[in-house]
Amino acid sequence: METVHRVLKSHPGFLHVAIGQAGAVALGAVFWFVMARLLEPGDYGQVNWLLSIAMFASTCCVLGWGKTVVTYYPKEGRDELLGGVVAIVLVASLAIGIAMGLLVEPLVGLLIVGLSLFSMTIYSELGRRRYRRYKWVMIGAKLIALPLAMGMYFWLGLLGVLLGYAIPYLLFGLLSLRYVRRGNPSIMEAKGKAGFALRAFGADITTGSTSLLDKILIGSVFGMAALGLYQLAYQIFAALSVLPMILFSYLLPEKSAGAKTKEVETLGILVSVALAVSVVVLSPIVIPWVFPNFAGSVGLIQIMSLGVVPFTIAATKMSGLYAHEKPGAVLVSYVAALVVGIAGIMTLGKFFGAIGLAASMLLLQTTLAASLCIHSSRFT
Repeated sequence: METVHRVLKSHPGFLHVAIGQAGAVALGAVFWFVMARLLEPGDYGQVNWLLSIAMFASTCCVLGWGKTVVTYYPKEGRDELLGGVVAIVLVASLAIGIAMGLLVEPLVGLLIVGLSLFSMTIYSELGRRRYRRYKWVMIGAKLIALPLAMGMYFWLGLLGVLLGYAIPYLLFGLLSLRYVRRGNPSIMEAKGKAGFALRAFGADITTGSTSLLDKILIGSVFGMAALGLYQLAYQIFAALSVLPMILFSYLLPEKSAGAKTKEVETLGILVSVALAVSVVVLSPIVIPWVFPNFAGSVGLIQIMSLGVVPFTIAATKMSGLYAHEKPGAVLVSYVAALVVGIAGIMTLGKFFGAIGLAASMLLLQTTLAASLCIHSSRFT
């Protein structure tokens, strides 16, 4: 406890980032757990399939500019960079949102725009090291989305979930537009960072693929019922993943500013081990009681929960690589992990069913952590 107190005292911004990330993940988890009580696995999988498409598309729209802002703004403090990147992301999100709205579902297009702009709002707050504002933006969006999406589900059905999610993200995302300025200086400032953004974009795409493409692929190949069982297990993993997400969100701007973060990293890895062990022990008791329709997910949950340990290690190494302006190393690591993950889905899923799908995710996270550790030892 003394170590925890010392870490929090020497890194006051960490607590705000932790609360923001944990609050957002907790509220999101509550919503999806309530949906698991209301929906059959097939409908549960269908909603998550559409949301995964929207989330992956929004990652494409950000074009790597989010990590660019968090990496360079703490060093340079130039608002022109914020204005330029937000303008670029706005145009990209409108174009891709309209296209996906026509091809898939109109509400998916609206959600793409909202998620893209929301990403720029939170990246801007992190880049400016305004951790308190970051906390309230993260929690505020989820706090509104939770009752709104649930209420619209009872009114409009499954599509109401998409609309309920889109509205709060769009509202908070519009806050990023305050950085947009007329004229060339903002765009020229962003243009000067295009090389880094391009490499970060590649890393973001592969990052998004490792967390979203699996659901799109499983739903398309193995069916929505299989995706429903997998998704509940993944929601447990996502809840645990708040720890590595907190670490990455806090460590990147701090390392970019030259701060020492070793104690925070060590504490984070130890906590991840404790969380994984707790879920493995408790899930056979809790899941059949709380989610009787998803009792088949217990084995998947136990396997996937172990992935939080390598994911936490990956987050600490990745923050250092970005801070040293080495997004290419992150890209290579995610490509390797993605290839292993997709191969695992298609082979392990075919031969071992849902358990094989869960094992493929654990294999992906382990590959990612191993690759990042190797690159980190070379560059940092």
